[in-house]
Amino acid sequence: MGETRLPEGYTAERIEIRRAGDELIAEVNDLMNVIAAEARPELAGRPAAEAINSVRHLRKKFEDWTTLVRDPAGTLVARAYGGVDRDGDNQHVFDVEIAVVPSHRRQRIGAWCLGQAVLAANRTGATLFIGSTDSTVTCGEAFAKWAGFELALSERESDLALADLDWEMVDRWVDEGPGRAPGYALEFIDGIYPEELYDDIIAWQNVMNDAPRGDLDVNDDHGSHEKLAEYEARLATSAVTRLEYIARHLDSGAVIGGTNVYYEQWTPALLWQGATAVHPDHRGHALGKWLKAAMLQKVRVLLPEVQVVTTGNAYSNDPMLGINNKLGFKETRAYLNWQGKTAQVQARIDR
Repeated sequence: MGETRLPEGYTAERIEIRRAGDELIAEVNDLMNVIAAEARPELAGRPAAEAINSVRHLRKKFEDWTTLVRDPAGTLVARAYGGVDRDGDNQHVFDVEIAVVPSHRRQRIGAWCLGQAVLAANRTGATLFIGSTDSTVTCGEAFAKWAGFELALSERESDLALADLDWEMVDRWVDEGPGRAPGYALEFIDGIYPEELYDDIIAWQNVMNDAPRGDLDVNDDHGSHEKLAEYEARLATSAVTRLEYIARHLDSGAVIGGTNVYYEQWTPALLWQGATAVHPDHRGHALGKWLKAAMLQKVRVLLPEVQVVTTGNAYSNDPMLGINNKLGFKETRAYLNWQGKTAQVQARIDR
């Protein structure tokens, strides 16, 4: 590696976050809340208990890596995080995240952290970095370009103010659903999936492989009972609630699509839209509109405190953007996904 070093007096430590104590996890969470507030300052930070729960439920086959950087006073000022999914279809990918608090930037701390990520990726055998930035925090994009990453997928993040929603249109979409999609039915799931539905859930989640991926050099990723069970164990012990509708084809009994949303108790006015998908063989029946509208009706009843729904879609996803635009979603920012060959990133750092 090149001569990039930490500034004088700064120190770094490689940790196994799975083995870290609650106090250290909470400290890292405080750092990441500072970073998150740059993009969305109106949101409350994630509680320490949620961060601890997330770490305690890291997937067993996710090979993770964490490096922390402290300033001369011992204050945590940067975190580098990443890893490889050893139970997935993309073991060539090392997901990477470099975070430096604003007051300590422009000292090549990020460059040093990225150099450490290269070493970690090389040890795993991964050959491709993938990371993301928010368009409202321009230094992230500048850093990605400096490091030799290429923009591979741009996504539009949008917000829907429920006070402005045309509820008559939503009700109409739901009422028209059975007529426009005869032979299909929607089923609601409140919270954790029953194990007897795992095959159905995995089937519709796998449909998300059809979502636009831009130029990302990734393979289809397929679910499994083990992965789903691990995720459900984490969700069951968190302060996050998931609501979901699945769409079933009645003749075959197959689940061919669905939609879900996530409600975080510490941000009661905001709801996060998760995945929405319909299998290609079953499109053309306005199932996407039916699913989204039915969910909004359910949210209105079960989560009356929600004021805004936020979602993200690839700019190339015309069908889903068409539905969201009709509902009144307004663009707020872009979510940029970057990729870079590890060898090329290393060469850039070494220059």
